[in-house]
Amino acid sequence: MKLSKKHKQRQKTIKAAGVLTVLLVTGQSGYAADTDKPVQFNIPAQSLSSALMRFSTDTRLQVLYDSDIAEHLQAPALNGTYTPEQALEKLLKGSGLNYRYSNDKTITLETSRQSQQQTGNTPTLAAMTVVGATEDDDPTAYAVTHAATATRTDTPISETPMSIHVIPKAVTDDQQTITVEESLRNVSGVVPRLSTITPNFEPTLIRGFASRQFIDGFTQYLNAGDQGSMVNIERIEVLKGANAVLYSGGNGSPVGGMVNLVSKLPKKEAFYEIGVKAGLYDFAQPFVDLNQPINDNILFRFTGEYTTNESNIDVLDTDRFNLNPTLTFTNNDDTNFTLQGKFSRWEQQDYQGLPATGTVTGNFRIRPELFIGPQDIDKSNSEFYGVWGTLDHQLNDIWSLTAKGRYSHSKFDTLAQNLFGADGFGADQPFFAPSTWGLINTELAQEQEEKSVQVYATAKFDLGPTKNTVLLGADFSELDDDGFMDFAMLADTVDLAAPIFTAPFSNPGAREQNQLTRNTTYGGYVQLQSTIYDRLHLLASVRRSNVTTDFVNTVSGAEFNSDSGRFLPNVGGLIDITDEFSLFADYSEGMRGQGGANYVSTPEPELSNQIEAGVKFDIADQLTGQLAVYQIERENVKVTDFTDPLFRSVTKGQQRSTGIETDMTWQVTESLSLLGNYAFTEAEFTDNLAGVPDGNHLPGVPKHSGRFWANYAFHDPMLEGWSVGSGIYAQSSAYLDKANLYKSDSFYTIDADIAYRTKAYKLGVSIKNLTDNDYFQRLNYFDTRVTPAQGTTVYFSGSVTF
Repeated sequence: MKLSKKHKQRQKTIKAAGVLTVLLVTGQSGYAADTDKPVQFNIPAQSLSSALMRFSTDTRLQVLYDSDIAEHLQAPALNGTYTPEQALEKLLKGSGLNYRYSNDKTITLETSRQSQQQTGNTPTLAAMTVVGATEDDDPTAYAVTHAATATRTDTPISETPMSIHVIPKAVTDDQQTITVEESLRNVSGVVPRLSTITPNFEPTLIRGFASRQFIDGFTQYLNAGDQGSMVNIERIEVLKGANAVLYSGGNGSPVGGMVNLVSKLPKKEAFYEIGVKAGLYDFAQPFVDLNQPINDNILFRFTGEYTTNESNIDVLDTDRFNLNPTLTFTNNDDTNFTLQGKFSRWEQQDYQGLPATGTVTGNFRIRPELFIGPQDIDKSNSEFYGVWGTLDHQLNDIWSLTAKGRYSHSKFDTLAQNLFGADGFGADQPFFAPSTWGLINTELAQEQEEKSVQVYATAKFDLGPTKNTVLLGADFSELDDDGFMDFAMLADTVDLAAPIFTAPFSNPGAREQNQLTRNTTYGGYVQLQSTIYDRLHLLASVRRSNVTTDFVNTVSGAEFNSDSGRFLPNVGGLIDITDEFSLFADYSEGMRGQGGANYVSTPEPELSNQIEAGVKFDIADQLTGQLAVYQIERENVKVTDFTDPLFRSVTKGQQRSTGIETDMTWQVTESLSLLGNYAFTEAEFTDNLAGVPDGNHLPGVPKHSGRFWANYAFHDPMLEGWSVGSGIYAQSSAYLDKANLYKSDSFYTIDADIAYRTKAYKLGVSIKNLTDNDYFQRLNYFDTRVTPAQGTTVYFSGSVTF
């Protein structure tokens, strides 16, 4: 990270002016500095000013001192693991300086005389200039400096030669975000799922390809349960592209990228927040965040929320809840063990959207709010529960060890009266002209049981002009995914121009699991991060990955077993051209097993690779972001073999995504924060094996998309605590189907909010789709369906913290 160079430059400027030098190195988004937690230091003997810069970087504490005080002082070498207080005492030994905490994240250095004046209530540092603010200090700070998802080490984003983006709590609080999918619009190239769809898979796209959602580094595979809850999220980290070295589980690594939800953890100071959100369509969401230390060594936190709401869509009635208990055991020295639990459930009538004909094409129109199926159909449901633990132990001054394990169970049961058209279940075209479709009762149910273990060791050391971090790790995951899909013969027909659903829903089959899949992934990896002369940052890693899939269909008799191993690299570099601009490039690969289906022959694992390059910038600690270009190649994609009499599948398809993206935040003033992103994405088939011409676009991927958001926090004494914000999201049209016959609408939506926040109270009003725009979006139900936009919707929120 280049902050130290910038602070050196500032120190010279401030010293010439005869004022204070303020050292500030921000930490991982959303985390306050922990003054009791031991930190590993490797600070050579040098000037006290330079040593304090390293100290501030390592501890994420602000250090305030008069430049004249430390101008000629030297600090001894500091090597070992100490609390911040122990480290300061060693650095200041013999200097004649004392220290005191101005607050829990700020340390002020003083001479003995100044300390005596402070004891006598005499101000000692009247002419203080503060440059910048930490994310915790300033709730409007949108820029995040560090992230751990890309490397599993707390690495500055400005030194990471990959596209990693963080959505901090400051952004989601200002936007008064309701769901995860809403918050993901703050990252370029992400097409989030829509909240009306049944949570029985993860349809979010990144860079045109399927992504995977993780919680604290564990894959969610099909992502059952309450997918949208924000109650337990500290921040969201989005890693783009094929990244198989560190992340596996389920059936392997994601292709387009990963969304890692970082959970809230217990803190040492007790607090309790109780609140509620409410809005149109009978939306109500009470929530709690209760943090209660049991003693100095055991910390406890519980978050939970319950959500109920109706919809602009007929019939839809949603109930969901999310409960998250967490315990941390610590010796306040070198060992921490955190035990986390999660239980979430979602219930709603299955919404399949509307066909292309009658909405975005055709000579008649379907009422946009129509729910397809009988009004009294039973609710579908989706459920997840899991428990996972993380052990962190500092072995010595160089090595640390992390061990993680999780057991989880998820299931869903989807009940629907599906449309059947001239093109089958895709149902873009009516079964009977001009506007009549068939209806078929269907049930899809799956149940997953997962066991995962991750162990890795980290070494940090300096060698000559280099600063190095080595990561050695191994992981194992076993996922059993069993289920069935039953459907009956044609139950009824319906004219969607004048719909009447007369046939009741009934279970169409025996409801017995007949597709049994076990995915086993395991491997080992090594990663080296090296900074040379503070300007060149290198990353090199390799994984030996194995993906095993065992599949049995007890009805058709289909059975296959595949076991593939492969070395997967990730190499990249970033060079600081100036203190404000850096260039980076990276190459990475991915591999994942195939899902359960009837195959002509034993399926090969899907492979992917990504190359990207770009520029990262941090101008005057105000305008921060990056511009990147990339290409992802995907091969061994599962496609239908149209030459096979049974239309079974083969793993031979190929696809490509190329694009350019930019993301930036701008802290214009202390009050005004801006956020913006833009993505140009070309995702296409690169062969004709999918039954469509080479060069056809992948469905659901807009060529252009972007977001702009502005927030103003008032600091005038009369308006202190008030803030207002507004923003726009826009995307171009996207193809609905592989044949590229139908397109969804291009659209934009404007949101706005106003809030009043103090330490004890939060009140807010947010308006979604302020201009009441009317459009259809792709729902990703059988690939082709669309759903109408929800009109202008107002939400109110309030909470009290004590």
